[in-house]
Amino acid sequence: FREGKVTRVADWLAARGRSFGDVEITFYSDSHNDLPLLEKAQNPVATNPDDTLRAIATQRGWRILELFQKQ
Repeated sequence: FREGKVTRVADWLAARGRSFGDVEITFYSDSHNDLPLLEKAQNPVATNPDDTLRAIATQRGWRILELFQKQ
């Protein structure tokens, strides 16, 4: 959750002898709660984002995918 995902990915990479600087990350999320990991990714993608994430993604020029229609 939030920064915890960054920590988990960093730990996972470290266990493989890598760091964020060694890899290219594409990260998909629908929630502003994932903003810390989206900001670490070279390719952040907002998928059916919540209103907060949609505003941030639009402002930052991130790709936005609409995978399904809200009802």
